[in-house]
Amino acid sequence: MRILSWYILRQHLVPFLLGLGVVTFLFQMDALFQYLDLVLNRGVPVWAVVQMFVLSLGFVAVLSVPCAVLVAELMVFGRLSQDNEITALRASGVHLFRAIIPSLLASVVLAIGLTLFNNHVYPEVNHAFANLLVDIQRMRPTVRLQEGVFITDLPGYNLLVQSVNSRTSEMRGVTIYQLNNGATPTTILAKTGRLSYTPDGRTAVLELRDGEIHEIPASAEGPRTYHKMRFEKHKIFIQDAGGMLDRTVRNSRSDREKSARVLLDERKQIEDQYDRSLRVRRERFQALGVDARDLEALAPERAPLAQRPALRWAALTHKGWALAPVAQKVPALAMDVDLWKLESESLRKRIATLSVEVHKKFALPAACVVFVLIGAPIGMRVKRAGPAVAFLSIGFFLLYYVCLVGGEELADRLLLPAWLAIWLANILLGLLGVDLTARACDVRLPWHRRHVHSRVPAGADPSGRRPATGAAT
Repeated sequence: MRILSWYILRQHLVPFLLGLGVVTFLFQMDALFQYLDLVLNRGVPVWAVVQMFVLSLGFVAVLSVPCAVLVAELMVFGRLSQDNEITALRASGVHLFRAIIPSLLASVVLAIGLTLFNNHVYPEVNHAFANLLVDIQRMRPTVRLQEGVFITDLPGYNLLVQSVNSRTSEMRGVTIYQLNNGATPTTILAKTGRLSYTPDGRTAVLELRDGEIHEIPASAEGPRTYHKMRFEKHKIFIQDAGGMLDRTVRNSRSDREKSARVLLDERKQIEDQYDRSLRVRRERFQALGVDARDLEALAPERAPLAQRPALRWAALTHKGWALAPVAQKVPALAMDVDLWKLESESLRKRIATLSVEVHKKFALPAACVVFVLIGAPIGMRVKRAGPAVAFLSIGFFLLYYVCLVGGEELADRLLLPAWLAIWLANILLGLLGVDLTARACDVRLPWHRRHVHSRVPAGADPSGRRPATGAAT
């Protein structure tokens, strides 16, 4: 059996790498055009863009590895079925589950490795990517130049443009406010303009055409003094608006730049803050004579199981807030009820967001095992490694991704517990995979219907009786 295991594992290597490359390319295809724009039109150094591309692969790997596992399973077992090797294994008395065990063990090892990557490597890669992005934006403010949005990165100036040609860097409908140390800003309007940099890269040059300058002099004695000047060409030099790419390290981190341990510690702090606030509110409400049963509406998620349906119904009938009847009974608590509503929802949503990030670090690697259970039995039925494999892979992965994104949104809105929202896709597809694998391996599960075949002995009539061995005379 060791020969069979190594044979099946070797067959997975090339399809897995092929699927990983294709899926990674599909995920990065849109970003590649943005990276090319940074080099060709925005003046960002090539080495910085290459570094951005490499660092961005960390996020892609988290999604592409499980999808590559699914592609490999469909291709390998589809080829084994097409070449009648599955039939040969059955004829040799080899249980088909033995052929799936090597893939399952390899997927478990891969899931463990991907979990370690999510907890230790992925946060640091995201942090380095965010630092590099901040440095590039500081080096070239035009990287973030958007039509109809004020750019405030230029020292002493605010810039607004109506349209930008990304290829020629030509701006149309330019509005500039020159800040004058607390005095009335000077307004500069131009039909067209171009933003460039001096050779040392530290000074921005705004070349404006066909415009006007509106200014109220600081030395003007009366409020009616006003200057207006028209120009055909006008240049503005802005010192320290751009520079060489100076690498810095941000101390702050987003949730995706933190390990599971850091996220759990932060969640514990938020939960402690929630408990302290809840205790203060309970004492305040008890002092004003609120019934102990009504106090459960302060935290419906922590109420006894028997009371939760009534609290949920009260929340539905009072626009999502079960404390509304309490405020009606004790009008003095109306403001406290409103404040606690805002505070508790904010804290609970923050707790849910942190919980979602923690569960994602483990749920995504577990998808490797789930996709083995789905891909292997389906591959045995497909029998051809071709377009069907691609469509099945995309279909299952899209279903998984939609469930993951939808679950994350439901958890953030406090409609589902974080663990259920993130693991729901694994649970549903995992049960489907167990059922498909059991059917492919001729294993009867409790929910499978038993097929009873009535066999009629050879030579018997339809009633099942055998003919007489001798003739009576």
